[in-house]
Amino acid sequence: MKIKQTKIMKKKAKTSTMKKKKQLSSTTIDDFFEQNVQDQMNTSDNYSYDKIKVEDDAESSENDMDPMEHKKSLKKLKDTDPEFYTYLKENDKNLLEFNISDDDNDIDDDGEKSSLNEFNARHVPNEHLEVASDESDYEVDEDSGGMNKRKVTLQLLKTWQEEIQKDKTLKTIKCAVEAFHAALQRVAESSDTETLMFKVEGSAVFNGVVQLCILYLPDAFKRYLKLGPDIQFQVHKAKRFVKVKGILKSYLTNLIKILQNVTSTNILTVLLKHLHQMLPYMQSFSSLTKPLLKSLLKFWSSGEETVRVVAFLNILRIATGNRESTLEMLFKAMYVKYVENSKFVSFTTLPGINFMRHSLAEIYLLDKNLAYNHAFLYIRQLAIHLRNAMTLKKKEHFQAVYNWQYINSLRFWSELINLSKSDSMLRSLLYPLVQIIIGTIKMIPTQQYYPLRFHCLQMLTDISKETNTFIPILPFLLEILDSYDFNKKHKAVSMKPVPFIYILRLSKSQLQENGFKDNVIDSIYKLILENAAKDSHTVYFPDLYIPCIIQLKAFLKKCHIANYGRKMKQLLEKIEENRKHTETERSKTVLDLKNMSEIKNWENRIKTQGTSLSKFYESWIKIYQSQKLKLMTKNEDIAEYKLPTVRKLKRTKSGEESSGESSEESDFDLRIKSDVGKHDQGESGKRPKPKRKKLKVPVKDNEIDLQTEKTDIVQDINSDDWD
Repeated sequence: MKIKQTKIMKKKAKTSTMKKKKQLSSTTIDDFFEQNVQDQMNTSDNYSYDKIKVEDDAESSENDMDPMEHKKSLKKLKDTDPEFYTYLKENDKNLLEFNISDDDNDIDDDGEKSSLNEFNARHVPNEHLEVASDESDYEVDEDSGGMNKRKVTLQLLKTWQEEIQKDKTLKTIKCAVEAFHAALQRVAESSDTETLMFKVEGSAVFNGVVQLCILYLPDAFKRYLKLGPDIQFQVHKAKRFVKVKGILKSYLTNLIKILQNVTSTNILTVLLKHLHQMLPYMQSFSSLTKPLLKSLLKFWSSGEETVRVVAFLNILRIATGNRESTLEMLFKAMYVKYVENSKFVSFTTLPGINFMRHSLAEIYLLDKNLAYNHAFLYIRQLAIHLRNAMTLKKKEHFQAVYNWQYINSLRFWSELINLSKSDSMLRSLLYPLVQIIIGTIKMIPTQQYYPLRFHCLQMLTDISKETNTFIPILPFLLEILDSYDFNKKHKAVSMKPVPFIYILRLSKSQLQENGFKDNVIDSIYKLILENAAKDSHTVYFPDLYIPCIIQLKAFLKKCHIANYGRKMKQLLEKIEENRKHTETERSKTVLDLKNMSEIKNWENRIKTQGTSLSKFYESWIKIYQSQKLKLMTKNEDIAEYKLPTVRKLKRTKSGEESSGESSEESDFDLRIKSDVGKHDQGESGKRPKPKRKKLKVPVKDNEIDLQTEKTDIVQDINSDDWD
């Protein structure tokens, strides 16, 4: 009987002990909720507070017994099983000191009341508990096993600034890098903040951390690694590089991340300049090169002017330091970016396209042999587009050639060949490129595509001038003078003539404006004069320009527009003057046409002396460039020009009509006259009825008339069949 009673008591004691432990756990979680430390609760116990509370209630309902009986059983246990009573007294004294209720005074004579009160006092929450302060989230005691987070202040940054300029150890450098990482995580609102050593709050502190790293970290790394002032790309050879490698990689990774998320032009410029100083350290981390170049190419192709330039300087430094690994990728990626961003040419996009073309040529010239492989493939692809257009003669194939991407691609390769040396392999691509340009001109030789023709002829002129190669350019210019009737009256007056530099194709309404003929004459005049000045010192100038002289004289006979005749007459006089001068110089000496060195010496002497035509061109081109720049810069002002209004005729009391008739004073101005007395009357004395004219405003979007084109040259560049 005693053994059975002992087992029952042990079971009851075990159940009661488990019950009290669960009550203690629940009380502790309540304290965590009151202090708003829910994260610690979740890590210490996998169960939620509500779940534990429900389990406690369920278990207590099953195991509840009469408190008086339980107390008597505990008293009898001392007599029935003294060994077990001694065990409970040593291991679970609280069970023996069980309190029936707060109001119960039935306590044994052994003085258990004071002990019971001490137990209850330990489990009653303190009423004076203080709410956790702001710093409690990041200031954790080291004894508790947590990481000690330090709040970054402006005073602390000032201390770091003084120490980082003197300290030759990694202590301050590591603090600055960790603070930079914490600042970046703070801005990104990352959830991974447990491993951070510092906490950065406020915009002033954030700016201070970034400023500290930008101004002092490059010199601090250089001082620690003991690098010289002229060090370029030998950082990985330093003895202490192993110790600083992890810190460097962390900082460069964060620097790339912050570059990807900044949009302000001023901040981007500062960060890119700082990146330019840190690029020598980037060589040892090849995994960071690809994401960095991706961001830099984005800035180079679509950023503001200053951002574009600084981004290109970073790209150029990476390319010169890692030619073997990066040039292959840069050649294709930068060319694709250039073609993508040259799809539309306007007043705002043209400067960026020109910058991309010049800078891309600089990158290609770093390795001419590798550049030849890429140039061969891309020029071949342009030739395939032209061949398909000329043979299949379908609209989509014409659109694949007559667009800005195609023309700007031709312009880039012509510029690259012009910049290459005479012994370079790129010069071998000169002939196929010239043939592609000439084929582009001949494909649709209509009036609508005169602007495209002038773009191609300008490319051929530049190639001929830079490479000293004869290219037949004059026939394509003289053909316009012979085929188009400039005496034809225009049907509309262009209030805002669109320069040919921004368009490839003219609309039907633009062909009927006076601005079209003006631009055509100006373009022909410029190109003939430029070619004549280029060839003015050659021995074959009189013979070469005889057809040009004949064509100009024929044009002057049939053209009755004073402005056009005046320009062409001036051009004819300059060419005639230079022809006579060259013939006079040739008659003074006997030249052996087989002796090329003798001919070269004679031409160099004439070129050194200077011809009248070349001097005239030098003075004229300066005025032309200034006028062109003025037109480009004031394009927006011209767009706000107010169109004249034509008022309806009003009858006076005498029955006469007041006229609002408009008359043209010249080809460029449109003036409205409203003076009634100045109009002539007919023989009958009646005033002729004025004819009302409709003012035609040029179409706004005429940069490319093939706006509906579906062909994109970038898709062909990225194709794998010829890559």
